Amino acid sequence: MPLEGHADVVVSVVYSPNGQNIISASGDRTIRIWDATTGAAIGKPLMAHADYVTSIACSPDGQHIVSGSWDTTIHVWEFPPPPPIRPPRADFYAQPDANGWVRDSNNGLLYCVPTDCRTGLHSPALLTIPPTSHTRTVTLDFVDFVFGTSWAEIFNSANA
Repeated sequence: MPLEGHADVVVSVVYSPNGQNIISASGDRTIRIWDATTGAAIGKPLMAHADYVTSIACSPDGQHIVSGSWDTTIHVWEFPPPPPIRPPRADFYAQPDANGWVRDSNNGLLYCVPTDCRTGLHSPALLTIPPTSHTRTVTLDFVDFVFGTSWAEIFNSANA
């Protein structure tokens, strides 16, 4: 079964240590990862070299790929590569409900915005995950947030 996808000569090929993947380096300045069983390309080509990628190797623990190029550089890549970063959805927003609760897409409680803080929020309150975030998470800073003594009552009334 031929593995097709490079646009220039394939210079180096190696199996991953677990034998599940084939990794190839090419004169088209890309590194490709293939499923060794099906021959399907996995993800997009890895690109960083400015010239022919002349050699490829996989670390013994299978955690990294190392590539060398005629551009006189060596690159170390995470293996498997991290998933592609998707831009945040412009149509996703979280706005406090009538009781001040911001909920997730499954209607679960995320946090409550106290009454005296609601007027300072943009409408709708926009929560996005920065496209540079590799963990795909949002962090809330509660340093200046005030928690009242009726927190449990508010929580219980929202779940009632």
